[in-house]
Amino acid sequence: MAVLFHVIIVALFVISFNWSDKPDPAKAGLPVTLISAEALELPRNIPQKESNKEVDAAKAQQKAKQTQAKEQAEKRKQQTIAAKAAQRKLEKEKKRLAQEQQLKEKIAETKRLKEQEKAAKLKKQKELALAEQQKQKALEQAAQKEQQEKEQLAREQAQKKAQEEAKAKQEAEAEAQRRKETEEKALAEKKAEEKALAKAKAKKKAREKARRKEATRKKAEKEEKERIARKKAKKRAEKAARKKKEEEEKAKKEALAKKKAQEKARKKREKEQRLAKEKAEKEAAERAAKAREEKEAAEALAEKKAEYRRKWLEAQEKKKAEEAAAEARKKAEADAAKKRASAEFAKAKRGAQITWGSKIQRHVKRRWHPPPGTSGKSARVKITVSNSGYISGGIKMLSCSGSPAFCASVKDAFERSEPLPRPPSKYHLNKSDRTITFKMD
Repeated sequence: MAVLFHVIIVALFVISFNWSDKPDPAKAGLPVTLISAEALELPRNIPQKESNKEVDAAKAQQKAKQTQAKEQAEKRKQQTIAAKAAQRKLEKEKKRLAQEQQLKEKIAETKRLKEQEKAAKLKKQKELALAEQQKQKALEQAAQKEQQEKEQLAREQAQKKAQEEAKAKQEAEAEAQRRKETEEKALAEKKAEEKALAKAKAKKKAREKARRKEATRKKAEKEEKERIARKKAKKRAEKAARKKKEEEEKAKKEALAKKKAQEKARKKREKEQRLAKEKAEKEAAERAAKAREEKEAAEALAEKKAEYRRKWLEAQEKKKAEEAAAEARKKAEADAAKKRASAEFAKAKRGAQITWGSKIQRHVKRRWHPPPGTSGKSARVKITVSNSGYISGGIKMLSCSGSPAFCASVKDAFERSEPLPRPPSKYHLNKSDRTITFKMD
């Protein structure tokens, strides 16, 4: 719209300008004075020939035609210049709009990249915080698990001790039961032996009674035989008594040996039980001592870990404080260096702007052709130069002390000088930096 508006203004200016009007010397500031015919002291009564009048009239008519043709040619020339200027302005405005669009896109892309970087940094911080929380949670779980294992070990030891005590008690009860059964069996065997002995005695008594009866009945007729029989019976009895005595002594010895064996076995079992009990007590004491040592070691380790963590936290805080101080010093030094660099850059930038402005002025003056008779006149012009060297936003005439032709020649010189020397790309000059006021004299 701005370009279209400028084109319309230029077109109206070209159409409405009267190219045949005479310039007013006083208004134009020209150091000349037009002298009228009345002011001239010419001879009044000079005879003129008719032929001279016709020649003068023809010359005047021809001169008028030439003047009109010249004015029309000048008018067409000015219209062509205005159209070209409008076309150039339109192209410049298009370029400027395209550059602004590219700049906006570049700014948007930079902003998007910064937001992505910020989001990535925030995500990384969250991940680090989460990892630290998980690490702390893992440590707590490990400590809890260690405590649970200790409690489980203590419960298992207590359960094992109770089982061992119950087992020892059961073994003692079983041994007592076995001992009781052995004693009862020995008593039963002894009773059976006594019963057999009584039975043998009764049987013997019966035999003796029968023998005495038989001896009495046959006493007379078998005295010798009876004596022999008694003698034999006595021998048999003695033999039987001797045998019985041997058997009794043997049984007594066997019973004594069995009793001794039982007593030995009992003492052995009691000794084994006592040794097992002592061993169990010793193992329990060793386990208790080991548990105490483990507990003390765990407490010492926990205390050592706590002390290590406290020192580590202190070291971390100290390190953070040192890093913060170093960062602050680094930032202060960077700010100071940045300020110095900024001042040096601003100084160099200002010098580059002045040099660039001088180049533009020399470049334009080489293409400037002011009208004759305008010596001592001057004009102040303000322009904005794009990075490609073209004038953007038009040529603004701030002041002009010469004629309209002089002022137009200044504008024409700037237009014909495009492209102008490009601004120094090293300093990335913005629009205000690329806006310069020139004095043309």
